Amino acid sequence: MTPARILLRVRAELRFSGLAAWRGLVRLVSGNDLTHAASIAYYALLSLFPFLLLVISILGSVTADEGDRLAVLTFVFRYFPTQFEFVNTQLDALRQTRLQLGVAGGLALIWASLGVFGAITSAVNEAWGVEKQRSFLRHRMVSFLMLVASGGVLLVALLFVSAVKVAEASWFGVMLAQFEWLRALQSLTFASSATILLILAVGLLYYFIPNVKTRLRDVWVGAVLTGVLWRVALDGFSWYIGRSGQLTLIHGSIAAVVVFLLWIYVSSVILMYGVEFTAANARLRRGRSDEMAAAPTPRV
Repeated sequence: MTPARILLRVRAELRFSGLAAWRGLVRLVSGNDLTHAASIAYYALLSLFPFLLLVISILGSVTADEGDRLAVLTFVFRYFPTQFEFVNTQLDALRQTRLQLGVAGGLALIWASLGVFGAITSAVNEAWGVEKQRSFLRHRMVSFLMLVASGGVLLVALLFVSAVKVAEASWFGVMLAQFEWLRALQSLTFASSATILLILAVGLLYYFIPNVKTRLRDVWVGAVLTGVLWRVALDGFSWYIGRSGQLTLIHGSIAAVVVFLLWIYVSSVILMYGVEFTAANARLRRGRSDEMAAAPTPRV
């Protein structure tokens, strides 16, 4: 491929991305996306503790090391701007209480954890203009697969934590102590790992969740954009919460819950903007109008 063709290709990609960014913003503020974001935040609060109980149960069956389990949960909390005391208190209570979950109890926890994933699935399909929705059972199955994928991410995080411990106990740990730039590289890796993992997870979500025939070129730019916006929002939100005491003054003892819901809402708005961006990108590439589905349907 000649440099001229590469330049034309880059210009075309930038043009598509610019138009998709604008159309995504217009649809975000003029459609139902903000309502969907509020719905996702509500279901996230309802699904949080059942999901965390499942996480603790899974980690307890995989590893007996309490330090590993705490390290994985700490990695999960990298996606939040601050430590929420009500979450930490409940986690301590769940870890100290040895609950015996039977089949019925496990199924009930799984069902309770599916709420947020179902809300995300419905919001994504509406943004893509899906003409044929999945049946109730398939809709729940997709939500369950998202739950399983989340558990898989936690297992990957556990492997990552274990690998870091092994490396620190070996000759690599000695090198870290001797070379400052290696310690800086390790810190940078930990700081960026959450964003990179989020981009991969969002890319898979944008690709598989819409009940349409998506293509990788439709979604990868939107996934990267969502990850970058989320990182900027996380840093900005963390800075604001660290320097503002007015929320506690206004909301009193429930300030932590309000901050949690507000952060999930902000994250959901960013997620929905990424959805609208990918849908607009797909329409532009296929020459489809806004009234049509972003891609041929259905996938299943």
